[in-house]
Amino acid sequence: MKTVITIVLAAGAGKRLGGPKALLAWPAAEKGGAERPLAIAHAEARLAAESARVLVVVRTSVFHALLAHVRPGIDLVSWTAPDDLGPAGSLAVAAPRIGDADAVVVTPVDVPPASAATVARLLARLDAGAPSAAPPLAVRPRHLGRGGHPVVLRAEALQRYLEADPPPLRDHLRALGDLCVDEEVDDPGVLHDLNVPVDVLRVLGGPPRFLA
Repeated sequence: MKTVITIVLAAGAGKRLGGPKALLAWPAAEKGGAERPLAIAHAEARLAAESARVLVVVRTSVFHALLAHVRPGIDLVSWTAPDDLGPAGSLAVAAPRIGDADAVVVTPVDVPPASAATVARLLARLDAGAPSAAPPLAVRPRHLGRGGHPVVLRAEALQRYLEADPPPLRDHLRALGDLCVDEEVDDPGVLHDLNVPVDVLRVLGGPPRFLA
């Protein structure tokens, strides 16, 4: 892959978690560093690995709280659409902004940032294809037979999100048929979801806190 960017879907209200998931306090990547919002942790992890740029789609209510953490390569995209559009709406906001990217990493904010090795493996699978088939349009990670996040897609696979009434990503991947493949990874982190306080407790060892 030539140019890779990431889209972080971080516009959820976080009602079940107790606050905006984009602002969930996340430990620093290095020992002794300052904690930062989870949305920024995702962006920093991808910029430190394979991504040239990261689009973080957020609600207007948390946009200004994240501005202080933004650095070059991180683009905040404010979203004011109705709640019922869900992740499909977030992707529709981000898709016109991917520029000349060849591949796109799509991750919901409510998972731990993926490791560089895991994303590299997914991108390699996106390039490789099967011996008797064209390279896929999308690759999903699996661990012990269960699907997880993030998903990597060729830029053309997001064309549907430039059209009216785009589907949720899950349905779109299903519609791609054999052009969406699964890649088994040795990374249990792809299965973690941070939807409710006990999920955060399991991963971080403490209850969720949010950085204003």
